[in-house]
Amino acid sequence: MSDLLRKKILVTNDDGIDGEGLRVLVESLKTVCDVYILAPDSNRSAVSSKITMDRRVSYHRHGDGVYSCSGMPADCVISALTSPLFGCRFDAVVSGINAGPNMGTDVIYSGTCAAARQAVLMGVPGIAVSLESEFFDYARNGYNFKPLADFTAKNLDALISLCTGEVFVSLNATSADTYTEAVFASGCVRDYGDRVEFEGEEPELTGFCTTDKISVTGESDCDYNIARSGKIAVSLIYAEPVLKKMNGGANFTF
Repeated sequence: MSDLLRKKILVTNDDGIDGEGLRVLVESLKTVCDVYILAPDSNRSAVSSKITMDRRVSYHRHGDGVYSCSGMPADCVISALTSPLFGCRFDAVVSGINAGPNMGTDVIYSGTCAAARQAVLMGVPGIAVSLESEFFDYARNGYNFKPLADFTAKNLDALISLCTGEVFVSLNATSADTYTEAVFASGCVRDYGDRVEFEGEEPELTGFCTTDKISVTGESDCDYNIARSGKIAVSLIYAEPVLKKMNGGANFTF
């Protein structure tokens, strides 16, 4: 393929510049497109769409077209798309591969998905890619990133075509050696049983968030069930909040 015809893709993540999922994804994408990288300098998981407003963001060059920054995943996308850092226009932003799933309600908190969302909000197709460990959910190991990375690269044009300007694409799969099917998915609801436990005595308390076992509910075609069945779940997610217009139903007092 001519260099002039190869798409230019920004790759970012929320696991940080040293994330294995990012490295494997880049290797696969380089076979079909020109890849540029701007990722957080360390882990930024669960930061959602936070952007840095209270301090300057610093950038570090690691090589040609490869940078890290002190900001968030959304900062990475904004910086790449609005500054002369790379000197090119991007055809899409691919975020991942996240070490852990981003299914259903996870999307609210996910920095991986936030990067894809930010891209769509700025008029560029966004694709988020997340992998569940073979030991399920957020295990420390059991991630074979390459099959999902190869799927993303081979189907890059098709995935970009799904980003209509309103939605970004979120891919989820459970780690496997091969995949034979990708299925459009609805979203599940994941309840982490979050609670805060306190240590110390008033007025000086220290709190930390802890969770119980994750519970999941959803239809048979939800991303959780599809990924757990050994298939790749493809979800289309609105970048902008979808607001419901109400006609009556509440009486307000002034």
